[in-house]
Amino acid sequence: MTLAATLDSIPAERAPLRSIGLVTIASGLAAFGLLAFHPGGAATDFANVLKEEAANRLADAAVHGGFIAVLAVQLAGYAAFARRLGLGRGAVIAGLVFFAAGAMFLSGSMLADGLMTPAIAARYVAHPDKIESARVLFVLLGTAISFLMPIGLMFQGAGIAVWGWALAADGKRLAGAFGMILGVVLVAALGTTLLAMNPMAMMAGIVATALWAMLMGAMMLRG
Repeated sequence: MTLAATLDSIPAERAPLRSIGLVTIASGLAAFGLLAFHPGGAATDFANVLKEEAANRLADAAVHGGFIAVLAVQLAGYAAFARRLGLGRGAVIAGLVFFAAGAMFLSGSMLADGLMTPAIAARYVAHPDKIESARVLFVLLGTAISFLMPIGLMFQGAGIAVWGWALAADGKRLAGAFGMILGVVLVAALGTTLLAMNPMAMMAGIVATALWAMLMGAMMLRG
């Protein structure tokens, strides 16, 4: 018997869906809160960028580390959601795999942006004679982030789209249509900005995935 078949054979009532639903909703709200507290920047030259990044090191670590934790919580919630939809279905498995891949890429982006970059800034801010070395590292990390973040959100969009398809096939047409439209728009919008790294598109992507988490949590609350 396959793992999916074994899991599907377990009565769904054993899974604390309502509690998981509440936690999944909370993860969506947490994403909104973290987005609101994301440190801003007004520096116009690289030396001041270093100072800002070093000064905001704790806040950056809290916000971006918090996002990594939110992704882990959402992945657990979506695993329960996928179990409810049926792990023997291709679309359900695909949605879970796509979301997990997206979480991996996004976590890498958050790690580079919120922990590694400020740590480098704190190391070099007191050494203006080595500013060019810091600039090279910033360019390297910035380039990595410009690919990791949109790719992660695109994978999540693909997961949302196929979960929407699965929901529509189960007769949940409104939620299914919302998921398919949201997922396709996410993939298309982020695909067009993949090389441009449009911050507004990235933020909109996070908002969209947070809304989806809240919707899925609400559906689990209803059983």
